[in-house]
Amino acid sequence: MKLRNIFLFGIAGLSLASCTDYLEVDAPSKNQPDYVYTDKMEMNRALNGVYAALLSGNTYGSAFLDKFCFNTDVEFKIYDNENQLPTAYQRFECDPDAGDVKKAWDALYQGIERANMLDAGIRNSDIYDEDDSELMQMLGEVKVLRAIFYHDLIWYWGDVPYSLKPSYEVADPAYDIEDRTKILDDLIEDLKAIAPKMSLSSDNSFSDRTERISKDMAWAMIARLAMTAGGYSLRPDGDTFGKMERPDNWKDYYQTAAEYCDSVVERTTHSLGLDYHKVFVNECNLVASATNDDVIFEIPFGKESTGAIGYIHGPKMDNAQGSTPHAWGKASSSAQLNALYRLFFKEGDVRRDYVNQWFGYNQNGEAKFNNGRTFYNGKWSKLWNTAGLGATTEGNTGINFPYMRYADVLLMSAEAELGYTGNVTEKAKQRLQTVRERAYRGSTLDPAVTGDETSPEGFLKAVLNERRLEFAGENMRWRDLVRNNLLSESTFWTFWRYFNAAEANGSNSDYVGIYDFDDADAYPNKLVFKIYYSENLPTVDTNGNKIDYQSRLTSANKDGVGASRTFPAFPTASTFPNESGNMNIVYVLNPYTQPWNKIGDNLPDTKNKASSADFMNWFNNDLGCPSAHFCYSLRGYIYYDPARSTTYVNRNGKYEAAPEPSAMPTTDDLPVVRYILPIPRSIITYSQGKYTNKYGYK
Repeated sequence: MKLRNIFLFGIAGLSLASCTDYLEVDAPSKNQPDYVYTDKMEMNRALNGVYAALLSGNTYGSAFLDKFCFNTDVEFKIYDNENQLPTAYQRFECDPDAGDVKKAWDALYQGIERANMLDAGIRNSDIYDEDDSELMQMLGEVKVLRAIFYHDLIWYWGDVPYSLKPSYEVADPAYDIEDRTKILDDLIEDLKAIAPKMSLSSDNSFSDRTERISKDMAWAMIARLAMTAGGYSLRPDGDTFGKMERPDNWKDYYQTAAEYCDSVVERTTHSLGLDYHKVFVNECNLVASATNDDVIFEIPFGKESTGAIGYIHGPKMDNAQGSTPHAWGKASSSAQLNALYRLFFKEGDVRRDYVNQWFGYNQNGEAKFNNGRTFYNGKWSKLWNTAGLGATTEGNTGINFPYMRYADVLLMSAEAELGYTGNVTEKAKQRLQTVRERAYRGSTLDPAVTGDETSPEGFLKAVLNERRLEFAGENMRWRDLVRNNLLSESTFWTFWRYFNAAEANGSNSDYVGIYDFDDADAYPNKLVFKIYYSENLPTVDTNGNKIDYQSRLTSANKDGVGASRTFPAFPTASTFPNESGNMNIVYVLNPYTQPWNKIGDNLPDTKNKASSADFMNWFNNDLGCPSAHFCYSLRGYIYYDPARSTTYVNRNGKYEAAPEPSAMPTTDDLPVVRYILPIPRSIITYSQGKYTNKYGYK
C-alpha cells in the first residue's frame, strides 16, 4: 500500500488514539484498549495512523513551514505593526493563549500518544518476536516517528512533558516535565537499539521508497538528535528570557552524530545524483524519490487531502471566483524568503535562480514582476507539476516534504567532525565539497574548500553558510543558528541588512558588508535599485520550441564599438515554470548588476519593450527612515522607533538601546532571542499547577 494513502486508511482504522486534547486531565485516550494486536495487518493499519499524525496542517502540513518558521536571513515574513502582537510568531512575539501554539502542541502529543500505544501494543502482542524482521521494522518506524515528534517539541518548547508509555499505563495523564537532554538521550538509545533490526531502503522488501522510514532514516535521525543534544539551546534562568547553554559533554554527542552520519554515507546507496531542482520537481509531480538519491525520508502527503507544500510556496497565483484561467489553481505563497537572501549565492550556484523567484501570476493568469519586500520560494511550486493540479485547487496539494535529506547528513557530518575533533579533517572537507559540487554542477566555479575555510572558525562558517544556501524553506536556518549560539547575532544583522537596503546603502552599509562578506563595499556593488524586465513572455515559440531569451538578448545588444554585450545568466526565465509552455513568464534583465544604458530598448523578439521599476523602494520620505516593514518585522527582538530615531533590542522583556553596527556586536554583546514558545495556557490549567511557563511568559 502506498504510504501517501495513509491519511485515509490510517485514520479510518485507528482504534488506538482519537483524542485531540492529549495531556488534558480528562483525555479519553487514558483508557486501555480492550484488545491486543493479533496480526500484522492490524499493526500496519495502526502504524499508518502514527504516520498520519505527521500530516497535520498544524505541523508539517503547513504551520512548521510558515507560521513557526522564524524570521532569519533565509525565511522571512513582513510585519508593519508597531505594537506587540500575540501571534506574530515569526518575529518572536507570542503569548500562552495563542491558538496556533495549542494546535501544534496537541498535534505533536497526539502523534506521541499514537506511537506510545502502538509501541506497547506491538511489544505486548502474542506474536511479538524480536527475530521477526517485519515486526522489528514496524517497531523501528514507530520509534523514529516518536523521536520526530519529541524532537520538534524540544525545539519549540524546550523541557516538555515526557513519557514513552501510553497514557493508560500512567497514573497521572499530566506527565512530568523532563529535561530535554534526558529526553534526547532516551530517544538516541531507543533508536540505537532498534536500528540494527530495521531494513535498509535499498532492500528489495522496501517498496514504499522514501515515503517510509528505513534503517537509513533511523541512523540519520540519531545523528540529528545528537546534534540537537550537543548544541546550544535556550534554558530557563529565573524570570528572564533564559540563557544559552550546551552540555559539558557536547563533543560526545557530536561524535555520536559523526558516527551515524558515517553509517549513512558508507553503508547506504544514497548520493546527490539528481540535479538540485529535480529533487523538488519530482516531489511536485507526486513522484516518490528514489531510495538511492538525496531524499532519505519524505512526509507522504495525499493529493487533495493533506499538505500545503507548493501552495504556501512558489510564485503567488491569484484566482477569481474560485478558479484560475490555467491548470494550476491558486497559491498563497505565504512561506516566503528574505529578499536579500539571494545575495549570499555565488554566480554559478544553480540553487540561486531556482529558489529565488521574482514573479507571480494575477487572476488573469498573467505573469507579473514581484516588486515586494520578500521573494517567492520556488523550491516547491504547484507550477512544477507538469499536468497541473486543477484550476480550482488551493491547498491539500499532496506534495511531499523532504524531512531528511542526504545533503543534510553530509553537512551534519562536516559540522560534527569539526566539533568533536576540533580539526578540519579531510572527511569533513570532502562531505562539504560533495554538497557544493551539486550546487555548482555545470558551472566553472570550483567547489573545493578554500584556504580561508581551513581554520576551525572558517570551516564552521563555511558549513553553516552552505546549510543556509541548501535548505531554504525547510525550517532549518533558525535551528542551525541556535545550535551554534548565533541566533541573536544573526538576527541583529538581519535587521540591519534590510535596514541598509531600505536606506539605499546608508551610513551602516560598510559594517553590514564587512559582517557578511568582509568587504565594506559589498552592498554598493550588490544592491540593484532599478530593475528592467518584460512581463508575460511566452516560454515557447509558435513551433513549440523553447525560447532562449538569454542568447537573443546578448546578441541583440552592442556597445559603442559594436562588440556583443554579455548579460548575466538568468536561467529561471527560460525554464520556469515547466516545459509545457502553457504559462508565460517575466524576464528580469539585470537582477544582480546595475542596469546598462537603454537596456530596455533592444529586448529581442517581443512585442513589448522592457519596463523598469524602482526596486527596493523601501524608504519612507515623510518619516525620514525606512518604511514600517523594515522597522518592525523583527520587533520581538529588535526594532527601530521613528519617533525617537533609535533602535531598540529586547532584553528580558524590556527594550534598551541596541548597539550600533559600528561596534560590530557579537553574541556576547547581545541579549538572547526568545525563540521558545509558551506552554498553552489551557494545558497549564489542565495540569492543575503541575506546569508553569518560564522564559518570561506571563
